[in-house]
Amino acid sequence: MEVPLIIGGQEVQEASGGETKIIDPSTGDVLGTAVLAGEEEAARAAEQARAHFDAGSWRRMKPFERGRVLLRVGDALMRDRDELARLESLESGKPLRDAYWEVDCSARFFEFYGGYVDKIQGSSVPLGPGFMDWTVREPIGVSLHIVPWNYPLQVAVRGVAPALAAGCTVIIKPATETPASAYRLARIAEGAGLPQGTLSVVTGEGRTVGDALARHRAVDQITFTGSVPTGQKVLEAAASHTIPTIMELGGKSAQIVYPDADLDRILPILNQGMYLHAGQVCNAGTRLVIHEAVEDRVVEELHGLIRQMRLGHALDDPDMGPVISQEQKANVEEYLDIAESEGGRVLIGADLPDEPRLANGYFARPALVTNITNDARVAQEEIFGPILSVIGYTDEDEAIRIANQSPFGLVAGVFTSSIDRAMYASQELRVGQVWVNSFGVGLDVEFPFGGYKASGFGREKGLEALNAYLQVKNTCVAF
Repeated sequence: MEVPLIIGGQEVQEASGGETKIIDPSTGDVLGTAVLAGEEEAARAAEQARAHFDAGSWRRMKPFERGRVLLRVGDALMRDRDELARLESLESGKPLRDAYWEVDCSARFFEFYGGYVDKIQGSSVPLGPGFMDWTVREPIGVSLHIVPWNYPLQVAVRGVAPALAAGCTVIIKPATETPASAYRLARIAEGAGLPQGTLSVVTGEGRTVGDALARHRAVDQITFTGSVPTGQKVLEAAASHTIPTIMELGGKSAQIVYPDADLDRILPILNQGMYLHAGQVCNAGTRLVIHEAVEDRVVEELHGLIRQMRLGHALDDPDMGPVISQEQKANVEEYLDIAESEGGRVLIGADLPDEPRLANGYFARPALVTNITNDARVAQEEIFGPILSVIGYTDEDEAIRIANQSPFGLVAGVFTSSIDRAMYASQELRVGQVWVNSFGVGLDVEFPFGGYKASGFGREKGLEALNAYLQVKNTCVAF
């Protein structure tokens, strides 16, 4: 596997940043190499994107024609579904079924926004006799997308698809661990009719290439998904030339279980909401806020579920795959030590795989931490690994208070048989999305996604996402 850069529609096989190895986290084996950009290539990519935007081959295309191109991209993703899913599974370590979901979801984004391109409308403004006033919505320009390693295709596409729908040119800066899917996306899009140079892919280190791209004055907008400290640096870079951003910065999301919840129904949902992709999900339900009347039963049964989990190679579609790197594995193990040092009781799940080929894989065992308060570090800090913090409560106001006592505010789950409790919790929770008796729903393209507080700002997905890539121009005519 050799992954070049794509700048202005041209592949770049050598660059000033050298190259990096692409590692299979299930085995530690080298899958291939990727070219790494440096500041020189970052500047060239930004300038090329600006030139292609100004030339207008994409933004001046009739809206229904742009929409047809996006629909063809969605079709092409589904055509190459098997190849892309295996690539995602190998690169990121997610079980194969989750990689198929990622491809399916990515195709849906192009279908959703492709069907809306010719419905982006302005409005007329009544000023009275002698005046005609109206608005149009125009593409913002060059849009930079800085993408993490956990869902490298889906997270890229959820921003790229609406940016292209708006008429922008786009630069993707993928994570160095998972660059291949962004390269394949660009090639698939061009094959579906996207004009050459409309979509560039510039892999490189965030502190150099990401920063150089974010500071370049040819870039008009940034969409970032990642950690709070890195997001702060991106914001500083964006502020250097006063451009807007979307920030999705992670979470420490609560799953609130009321005593009237249907426990048999919700236990698999709680389990999946936490341990999907080994907990390496920004909206993972990493805090179980549970009524003391049902706490012991739920903890016992959840512990039983995670003990039965099978860890294995991502392509073998195990219950849980590895974490992304040796560093991430060590981070998870360190947090388990921290939990015990703070008086927590650690309940460990599935055994590590015993296959010799997986001996060097980055596997972390799933865990529950009980006997802690919401002030514990494992309950407040984003671990990005398979550790669920269990926090008991006695009354409903306390449950909401615990859920809101977090620097983050991305999503929450509410499990109850009472519509009153569900509606009250939805009203009071300081998060961007509330799931009731569910956690993560289907190919979630249609509804807006984003957070409160340190989880960031702006909204991706749904029709709201288009607003980030459009600007309003008003024209007033006196006659």
